[in-house]
Amino acid sequence: MTRVAIFGSDGRMGRLFTGGSSGKLDIVQTFDKGDSYKLDSSVEVVIDFSQVSAWGDLDTLLTGNEAALVSGTTGTGVNENRLLDKWSSVRPVFYSSNMSIGIYVLGELMRIATDMLGDSFDHELVEFHHRNKKDSPSGTALSLLGNWPEQVVFGRNRDSGERKPGTAGVHSVRGGDVAGEHHLYFLGDGERLTISHAATDRMVFVNGAIRAAEFIAGKPSGLYGMEDMLG
Repeated sequence: MTRVAIFGSDGRMGRLFTGGSSGKLDIVQTFDKGDSYKLDSSVEVVIDFSQVSAWGDLDTLLTGNEAALVSGTTGTGVNENRLLDKWSSVRPVFYSSNMSIGIYVLGELMRIATDMLGDSFDHELVEFHHRNKKDSPSGTALSLLGNWPEQVVFGRNRDSGERKPGTAGVHSVRGGDVAGEHHLYFLGDGERLTISHAATDRMVFVNGAIRAAEFIAGKPSGLYGMEDMLG
């Protein structure tokens, strides 16, 4: 069993690990705000489902050891990318804004459809998440949008006017307890292609993180992602 520490253990995702639903992992330690960030030497992998505002504390936890890191924290930017580079220089780091295997496949299908349909189809992305999600659009949506070559337009309003050439739209819906849905629209003349993924249970993210932890344990230092694990 892989020996892990959970960072962000009091959060929505962290509680799924500590609630006993991760039988494939040996949870040695848990960490959340206000804890003393000292990692036990037996920990092989730190699993992080926190917020980017907590990554300063995560950096403290990772200092002075070479434990692997699996992170599914969303809303990362330039500063967080620098931290990922720093951490991956001395340890294996697995990062994905979405730990669902299905989302990775959705991205692959998106790339295929984009190449085959060319610029004769307009592109729109609509994503749904629960009412408490802080980042908008979702990190997954932003990652998916990287597969489209157009300039991204974040939502539209009454003054937006007609659709501008060379743009792709992204729209965020927040409400209820939606774990996560992403709908891709390829809109042509006389036809429309829709590719969608819906997470109906947050355990899909736990299971993806477990698989990532098992994959990355013992790997050389470097930055890894779904493409490395599923390839």
